[in-house]
Amino acid sequence: MSNEYLKCKTLGGGSPNGKPRVFFTCHPADFESSFEKICADIFDAQNNCAIFYTPDMEYCIPQEDMELDIAAMNLVVIPVSLKLLLEPNRAMDVDFPFARDHGITVLPIMIESGVDSVYARADKFGRRQYLDSVTTDPTAVPYTEKLKKFLHSVLVDDETAQRIRRAFDAYIFLSYRKKDRKLANELMRLIHKDPLCRDIAIWYDEYLVPSEEFDENIRKALKKSELFALLVTPNLINEENYVCTHEYPQARGSGKPILPVEAEKTDRKELEKQFEGIPKCIDAKDGDIVTKVLLETIKKIETAENANEPEHNFLIGLAYLDGIDVEVNRERAVRLITSAAEAGLMEAMEKLYDMYKDGTGVELDYRKSLYWAKKNAERCENDYGEKDEHTLAALHHLAFAYCNNGQYRDALEINEKAYELSCRLLGEEHPDTLAFLNNLAYEYGELGEYQTALELKKKAYELCSKVLGEEHPNTLAVLSNLAVEYSKLGKHQQALELAKKAYELRCKVLGEEHPDTLISLSNLANEYSELGEHQQTLESAKKAYELCSKVLGKEHPDTLTVLSNLAVEYSELGEHQQALELKKKVYELRCRVLGEEHPNTLTSLNNLSGEYSELGEYQKALELTKKAYELYCKVLGKEHPDTLTLLSNLAVKYSKLGEHQQALELKKKAYELCSK
Repeated sequence: MSNEYLKCKTLGGGSPNGKPRVFFTCHPADFESSFEKICADIFDAQNNCAIFYTPDMEYCIPQEDMELDIAAMNLVVIPVSLKLLLEPNRAMDVDFPFARDHGITVLPIMIESGVDSVYARADKFGRRQYLDSVTTDPTAVPYTEKLKKFLHSVLVDDETAQRIRRAFDAYIFLSYRKKDRKLANELMRLIHKDPLCRDIAIWYDEYLVPSEEFDENIRKALKKSELFALLVTPNLINEENYVCTHEYPQARGSGKPILPVEAEKTDRKELEKQFEGIPKCIDAKDGDIVTKVLLETIKKIETAENANEPEHNFLIGLAYLDGIDVEVNRERAVRLITSAAEAGLMEAMEKLYDMYKDGTGVELDYRKSLYWAKKNAERCENDYGEKDEHTLAALHHLAFAYCNNGQYRDALEINEKAYELSCRLLGEEHPDTLAFLNNLAYEYGELGEYQTALELKKKAYELCSKVLGEEHPNTLAVLSNLAVEYSKLGKHQQALELAKKAYELRCKVLGEEHPDTLISLSNLANEYSELGEHQQTLESAKKAYELCSKVLGKEHPDTLTVLSNLAVEYSELGEHQQALELKKKVYELRCRVLGEEHPNTLTSLNNLSGEYSELGEYQKALELTKKAYELYCKVLGKEHPDTLTLLSNLAVKYSKLGEHQQALELKKKAYELCSK
């Protein structure tokens, strides 16, 4: 990297040269708690990468350095907390937009539960996938396993890097001063601008192989190179430097052709004095001459016979995507990888599925990701057969792609097929099989088939109890989910019994203040409410609110949900003034935390309107309902069921104020839209 502002961490403290580049950025308050943990997780999953970061997360990186250093990263990792999402900070306001706009893969890692609704705001991460490091759902694939698979799909491993390097036609050694890094990048782009030079790799010190002495690296790189290109600027002659004392003499001693390219006007006499025998310089501004001389110098090199074959194009595409011995050129990378995929190469199809899913080198596009997932699954079934682990992996990707596009029925069909195959190949107690079972339950739930979802959750609970034991945290998570499924079906007595059991066991195993225990307490309060036991609900909700405020903070989305539930219970008990104060507080905080147009905020606004009605303040209730209706129309659309319900409520509010003609018009409108 070109500047001292960046520090680097590698496994064992080795050199970062030649390794995939990861940039870590976060809210300043999260650095101490998340940096070492996430670095350890990454190195456990893939140990050949280098993690760059700024020790001061408030440091404002100059735009030129962003374009030189951050633009060359292969991955940007961002731990996600409520502070990151709500408070001004470089990671969210600068680093994330830069990475997104430059086609760099972004990996958000959730380090705090309950912030999904803020995360999904259009002005935050939107629909971008994240990895959840705090999940306790055992039927989902573990975070560490997901991280390993993700890094494998994004960062090039050593074996693939060697395949890429073997695909190049030739190597050029580029020698330059570090302070001329920007000019060196421009020269690399100039060299590769000509299609005939596309498959020529360029060695320079940041691409050198790690774990070897620097001088030895230089010697080996020169030996493999066909040409020594020297970037000439006044910085070469103004002070003693490594290029003058080591690299140039070694190149001259090796007998390699030397091509000096003058990027900035440099004193020729002083240059000849310090660089004995230096050939005449070529002006870097004359691209055609540079290319012509370059091609003449290396014209004896034969291009690879497989230069247009799919695998060759795929490997060269990966080189430009990740900046392996060439500059990063994501547009060229996408063209080459796509051509390989269109020619039927499965590796390329899998890569495009990942690229469009994660926004690697391209804009995030779930439809294109689905397209390539389909193509890959078809090719796998054709080449390997329906009962093969390659096909199982392809089906998993296809189901996931359907889910990302909201096509749950299609995802369900694929996951049913994958679950049966996984049971046969891996066994029903294998973590991957449990993940398919969890996916099935989720998709049935999304399709409103709650009874089937319930049966699958029951099966998952039985398997977890058998394999892990009843008191294992993962088993308790499934038990909690099972209670929720019973509740969805209106079986509240059964849901209450399971919610009680989950809460008591979590208190015992995890402690009263653990976030998962708080979720169980909140669920328990909800079940008491559903059964009309409002005094019991109120006590549970008050306790949940006190603990959530203490553990999560008063503005945390989960705390606000508990506060909202508490307000409802006061209302149910006829304590409307107390309920009103709490509902005001919830609405104001949700406006700040989630935004005025978030569905949960709209629900709070509607609830607040209802409480004013209960207190007989119909004019105030009308004003809030009108505001809510306008926002519902904007956010959900005029024909959404929730919007139509609100339209009917608005008519009722006009009736309460004696404005019956206005109420009648609204009721007619609601009827017409409902009929439609």
